Amino acid sequence: MSLQDKVAVITGGGRNIGAGISHLFSQNGAKLAIFDLDLGRATAQAEALREDGAEAIGIAGSVTRTPDIQNMVERVVNEWGHIDILVNCAAISDRQGILDLPDETWREVLEVTLTGPFLCSKYVAQQMVKQGTGGAIVNFSSTSAYGGGNRRIAYNAAKGGIISLTQSMAAQLAPHGIRVNAIAPGPTGDQVGGAILASDRGAHNLLNQHTMPEDQARVVLFLVSDESRHIIGQTIRVDAGGGVM
Repeated sequence: MSLQDKVAVITGGGRNIGAGISHLFSQNGAKLAIFDLDLGRATAQAEALREDGAEAIGIAGSVTRTPDIQNMVERVVNEWGHIDILVNCAAISDRQGILDLPDETWREVLEVTLTGPFLCSKYVAQQMVKQGTGGAIVNFSSTSAYGGGNRRIAYNAAKGGIISLTQSMAAQLAPHGIRVNAIAPGPTGDQVGGAILASDRGAHNLLNQHTMPEDQARVVLFLVSDESRHIIGQTIRVDAGGGVM
């Protein structure tokens, strides 16, 4: 599944799943743009990729700010001339139920976790359409989208929205040769926001094993490769069977 000479943008690419994807993509020949709110994380991840022989740049910006996204697209195109792949990993989570969650936290979580992928996809897709050579977009939902819970609500709602967003994006962008799919991970690596480390998370799945970023990365690699050219508009659960327990 070669990505030789493909240019990939990974939002939230400075840590956990995003970092794992960038490493696997680079090993398969892709050029990487790490788009992260934290400049230190973005540049450190890009440097690590370059030390392994890849071409990579780190770009700081918010997935909620249109000027930041437009600047990112411009920088990537100036660097390599095109964008072929977008992976929307950036997300934040809440930690409270409906009775206690501040209104502003609800808005912030939806803005980053649902509106962010919409905005990044919009402006990257515009560039892909201009290029006329198609592309691939992978959004990140979550198994949290499929059920309720008493520890959060905004994150679950945002990740449910990602599934519908993916389907509409797929229908609207397929005529331009852009395939859109999503992944719904179970608990993977460190918790969103880093509140719980991977070593402290239980393995509540059929394999009785921790799911790690590289496990998600392999599925993303498949979805952006030509091997999956007939998979469009789908959300794939990658949770080691946790959803059927």
